[in-house]
Order: sequence, then C-alpha cells, then structure tokens
Amino acid sequence: MKTKTKTKQKILKVLAICILFLGNSQLMAQTVTTTDVITQTVCVNTLAEPYEVIYVATSNYAWSLVDQSTGLPPAAGVANITPSANDWLIYIDWNQPGVYELSFVETDAATLCEASPVVLTITVEDNSNAPIASNPAPICLGDPNPAMLATTGGGTGNSVFNWYADNAGSPGLLLIANSSTYTDPIPYPIDNTYTYWVTEESANGCEGTATLVSVIVTPLPLAPTLANLPYEACFGLTNPLFTASGVGTNFNWYDNLGAQLANNAVTYTSTEVTPGTYTYFVEEVVGSCTSQQATFTFIIHTPPAVPSITPLIAGLPAITICEGEIPQDFVATGGGGTFAWYDSDPVANPGSVAVGNGTPFTPTQTAPGIYDYWLTETNLTTTCVSNVAAATFIVNELPVAPIVAAAPSAVICDGDLNPIFTAAQGTGSTGTSTFEWYDDAALTSQVGTGLTFQPTQTVVDIYTFYVIETNSTTGCDGLQLSFTFEIISLPSAPTYTPNPHEICYGDANPALTPTGSNLLWYDIDPVANPGAVAIGTGASFTPPVSAAGNATTVTTYPYWVVDQPGTCISPPLQVDLQINPLPTPGPIWHN
Repeated sequence: MKTKTKTKQKILKVLAICILFLGNSQLMAQTVTTTDVITQTVCVNTLAEPYEVIYVATSNYAWSLVDQSTGLPPAAGVANITPSANDWLIYIDWNQPGVYELSFVETDAATLCEASPVVLTITVEDNSNAPIASNPAPICLGDPNPAMLATTGGGTGNSVFNWYADNAGSPGLLLIANSSTYTDPIPYPIDNTYTYWVTEESANGCEGTATLVSVIVTPLPLAPTLANLPYEACFGLTNPLFTASGVGTNFNWYDNLGAQLANNAVTYTSTEVTPGTYTYFVEEVVGSCTSQQATFTFIIHTPPAVPSITPLIAGLPAITICEGEIPQDFVATGGGGTFAWYDSDPVANPGSVAVGNGTPFTPTQTAPGIYDYWLTETNLTTTCVSNVAAATFIVNELPVAPIVAAAPSAVICDGDLNPIFTAAQGTGSTGTSTFEWYDDAALTSQVGTGLTFQPTQTVVDIYTFYVIETNSTTGCDGLQLSFTFEIISLPSAPTYTPNPHEICYGDANPALTPTGSNLLWYDIDPVANPGAVAIGTGASFTPPVSAAGNATTVTTYPYWVVDQPGTCISPPLQVDLQINPLPTPGPIWHN
C-alpha cells in the first residue's frame, strides 16, 4: 500500500482516539453516546494494524470484533486480533474484505464498574484488480517510443493508474502517478525488451497488483535467410513451401517483375505449374524497418516416364497364388532410375512409406485377399518421381475342411452293409462343393469324387479316409478332413448245456442260463424274422407257465437267445425246453 493511504488511516485512528477521550470522567467512554459513529476504511491484506486507547492506569480494557455479515466474531484467518503486552493496545491483520465492528469495554479495576462499549466500524476494502494493459506493437530501434495504455481491471478499481519502473517493492520505483498512459521519455539505446509495471487504485487508495507491460525494440533486420534451399519440384506434384527466417515473422514476397505476391507471411508457395526456372525476392519488415531483399530460384523438373511391371495376367501386371504357396516376383523395367514399391498409392497418400526397393520385388502377404502395389521410378539426378504403375497380388483363400456325415453309421458290425459318407461345405468355405476322397494322408491315392463315398472294405478293421474340397475357379485345394470307418467283429453266440433242457411233465419250468454278458431272448428266430421283439433280457430266462407240455407225449418249446455286449449282436442260439410225459403204469397182478 502506498504512503498516502497509510497516512489517511493513521488520521482516522487518531480521530477515533480523540473522540473516545472526550469528557472528564475516568470512564471517559461513558461520555460517548450510541449516536456517535466512528468509522475507518482500510485495505485488505493490511497486517498488524494498531488500535489503542489513551489508557487510565486504574482501568482494564476488553476488546471484541464482530463480522457484520454474520453477526459473529470473524473466523480464523479472516481478521485476526493479536494482543500486545498492554490491554489498551491491539493489532489486527485484515485478511478478508468486509464490514467489521471493533469495540472495547473499559472496567474500573477497583469498583469493577463497566463503561458502555465504544464501537469503531471498519470497512475492509478489497484491493483493486490488476489493470488491463497490453504490450504495444514492437518497434524498430530508432523509432519513437510507444505510448502504453492501461484500462480498469474492474472490481474496486477507480481508473487511477500508477506506473513503475520495476516491481521490486511490489510495486517499485514510481514513474508517474494517476495517469492512464505512459511513454518513456528516454529513447531506447539498444534493441531489447523493456519492462514496466502499472497498478490501479480503488476510490479509497487500495492499490492492487501490478500488470507487466513490455516494449520490444527490435534490431534493424538483415536480409532474410531461406530454409531448405534449393527449391525444386517435379512436374505434377505439390510445389514446396518457401520459408523465410529473420528477426520476426513479417515478410513480403515478390516475383521477378517486382509484383508483390504475399505480405506479412513467413511462407509462400509458388503457383507455377509448368517446368522451368523462376526467380523470387523476399524482404523482412520489423516495426518500421525493412530489410534488404534476398533472391532465390525455384525449378520445376520434368518427371521420369511410368515404369512397366511383369508378369501379366489378361494384359495387366498381376500374380495369383493359393494360400500357403510361395509367389513369384514382380519385375520392374524403367529408364535407369531407382524403383520404390508401395502398398498404398503414394500420389493419393503422400506420406506412404516404401515397402520395397529395386527389382525384382517379392510380395509379402500371406493372408487371403487382393493386394495392390504401386511402383515409382526416381530420377537419380533430379530426384523427381514418376507417376505410378500398379500391380495386383491375389492370395486365394483355401476352402475350409469339409463336414462329413455317415449313414447309417461310421461303425458297422461284420456283415452289415457299408455306410455312405456324405460331404458338405464347412462354414464359410470358399470352395465350389467339389469333393475328392483319398485313403492316404498324402492325398496320392484317390478313391472317389463327388458329394458321397461308400467304402468297399469288408474285413473287420479300422480304416482311415481323407476328403478335401476344391475351388474349381481358383484351382485351390482346401484343408483335408480325416475320418474313420470301422467294421466290428460279431460277438460269439451264447452256449448252453444241456440242450435241449429236459424236464418231466408237471415239473416247474427251469431258469435257462446260457453264457453271455447281455442276453436277449426271443420266441422266434430273430435272424429269420428281423422284426422279432425280445420276450426277455438278462442272464437267465424262465419259460412261461403256458409252456406246460402234456402227460402223454414229448413236447418241445424252442427259444432263441443272442448276446449283445456292445453295438453288435451275436448269432442266435436255439435253446429247447423239452417236457417229457410221465410213464403209464399197468395194474398190479398177483397170483
């Protein structure tokens, strides 16, 4: 805060003390009525502001501070009271804007009589905002010093501006007070950046933080320099960017006739498109100064002819393979330059990076697809690049392994009719539903073609076959699928002894228990009668009571039993139950 503000505050404090001291009583505060209003205005961030009473030695003094926005003592850090060694003197740090009431009560130490509180209303005003002040445009050494302008930063600012030579004293050395503009009266001796600080005061003199203002004094510029010389381009391609450098960024560009092409521009691109050599001039302007002109040329070269590529398919450069095969090479022919191969068109995509150089060139893709390559030739002298020649590399996808289904089953019993295997395309296959069948993994022994295949083997064994799908358009063979065909031997027929099993008429029918692990019983021959239904299962079978025979003749009841331990059923065994008649005894004779 400035000295004049401090002086104003001290006057207010003395006035407050004088008012408090009016009257002759020891409890002089009692002479101040409630209509007496004592006020003070201080700036925020005023620290250790003293408040004192011209004390009476026989009195004690109690101080209090109330924030008028809350009716309560201010929170810590808002307005802090620091007591001194004497109760009639305190210090206050004013940290936050607002309105506060500072009061004290005087108490006679002997009688303990208290005077009415004496109140001082204190307005803590916020410092003004930093003013708005832009740097003036740079000037050339020797130009008149520019005027610097400040405008209010708002807040409590009152458009009272003070200019300083430095900020060392926050602010520092005062150059001029109460002025919205400032021009340094001393010409700048050398090119440099000169700095100033400007502040703004509130109506009550609360001065805010300073705004830095810089004056840039530029040296007299030299003739510009040009980057990336020489400037050359190939016919049909983008012209290069002419780039000037110097003290600043303000450059004027001219053609060989003196016509201005661009101003205040670091770069310029020629509009010429015809092969030839063109002359240009560029100068730099810094402040009010203009440099000497720099002269340079721009050449547009004729590009090489388009190179040719072999091999050809249908008259166009192309190579076609099946997935997994090794491709042949592309071979380039041109005018003696260097070749570059791309997997994206370098004309449409100027940032493309070559994937190969020279000739021949081997495509690298292995995944199925159609891949395009572009070839350019570069002239070794001019570095100009030809237009592109295009070639196509096709990797045809292999058909996927087929799906095979057997009807009725891939596993049969000895003597059964061999199944028919039917092939179908695998999901997403690129084949043409043409299938080839083989009995060896090397696919050298073909045993069938078409959608179906029926093995001819009849001997009990396990046989392995292979099927592939081909693409009749691309000629690519798909992945093979292996599958098996099994002929299972029949289990042995059950055995039973004695057979026939004989009993006497009237005996209970016996349980028949032939050998076998999973027996099925029939009352008719299941071989002669394929639709026969089993009348019993299990390791034993007891003929029903209806198989009772008769008392006079031999009666035979045939049954057939088969064993089915797995899929296959054994030949049947006929087991006969023979019921023999009882003998017919004669009468007993006696003499």
